[in-house]
Amino acid sequence: MNMKQVGIIGVGHLGSALISGLLKSQYLDPKNLFISGGSSDRAQKLALQLNCHFCADNSELASKADILILAVIPQILPEVLEQVKPAIKDDTIIISVASSFTLAQFYQYLPKHAAIVRAIPNIPSAICQGMTAITPSPSIKSLQLEQVKQLFLAIGKIALIKEKKLEISGTVAGCSPAYVALFIEALADAGVLAGLSRDEAYLFSKQAVLGAASILLEQDMLPAQLKDAVCSPGGTTIRGVAQLEKFGLRNAVIEAVKASAKIKD
Repeated sequence: MNMKQVGIIGVGHLGSALISGLLKSQYLDPKNLFISGGSSDRAQKLALQLNCHFCADNSELASKADILILAVIPQILPEVLEQVKPAIKDDTIIISVASSFTLAQFYQYLPKHAAIVRAIPNIPSAICQGMTAITPSPSIKSLQLEQVKQLFLAIGKIALIKEKKLEISGTVAGCSPAYVALFIEALADAGVLAGLSRDEAYLFSKQAVLGAASILLEQDMLPAQLKDAVCSPGGTTIRGVAQLEKFGLRNAVIEAVKASAKIKD
């Protein structure tokens, strides 16, 4: 059990996912969690539900946090940083999960010695199956970085990467749950078309995708290896794969990632 005091500003989809995962993993005890968020009463209701601490004021939350997680949109980060700057302790670890707000921008608001980390987790973090890309600032100490790694390892897998790769990493990991959900829905629709009930089709599709991803990770397999293992000569699977290639599944996914990442040809 981690005894650090963790403060999370922002209880939207991503902030809530982090809260759920950190509590579910037992990395964090509710008594050591402080949350705040926006003008609505969502954060207050969530704190009451989870038996953690609610702070109406971001500065108050920052004064209590050993690890401060900023789970707000980039547009309001400057305002939030102005609010918390006077209250942040010298050894506080500051983690931003906002995209497109660089380390250089952070140092326009915070001291050069501040221990800042940019991290891009995804929604499956809520059930401790997340994927988080991490970029530490040069000023962070090795022990502080280890604490950050342990926090995100509690809710999934991590990768330390250069900041220039952070946005595309966030796109691949962060947007892909929607892409996969769309694939599962299409697979289930095909099952219903062939005679399965909707519940049966969703169960088979969800578990098949989960199983495929799990075996790739656990056996450190390349996707092509699994595909080849399932495709027997002249069999049903290779005929299906040929149709996916014919109708452009691979290219559609590439174009989706390019559009999400705003990559131009």
